[in-house]
Amino acid sequence: MTNYEKPIVLANEEIAEGVYAASGAGGGDCYTVSAYIHQAPETGRGDFRIQVDGVHAAGDGHHSGVQVLTLYFNQAVTYKGSNGGLSGGDGTSSISISYAYHNNAYDNIGLGDVIVEADAGLSVTGAVLSCNYNCGQH
Repeated sequence: MTNYEKPIVLANEEIAEGVYAASGAGGGDCYTVSAYIHQAPETGRGDFRIQVDGVHAAGDGHHSGVQVLTLYFNQAVTYKGSNGGLSGGDGTSSISISYAYHNNAYDNIGLGDVIVEADAGLSVTGAVLSCNYNCGQH
């Protein structure tokens, strides 16, 4: 296994691209995660919707049964929903969400939308996806 190198995330309001960062908190270097805001508040809907996807590439062949996503923002957010369960950070500039997907050693997961409310100008500044290294089946 190679040594983990923490990614550098730069905020730039001039571009409209997602955040791509390799995980490292607790899950080693097995996930790459992308997160981007694809819907901003509009008349009749006051929330931001963030598409999140993960790629599990476990060089040691482990499977995963539990994942924790941590999203970092440029301002405080209020968590409204996702396909997982909030595990911390509501009302702050980072939130953690737990998921229970089975991932093979090499797998893609679409975590779907994370829905938050925040002031105008919200941007995702970082994303980390970690796993428990055990699917409970293998």
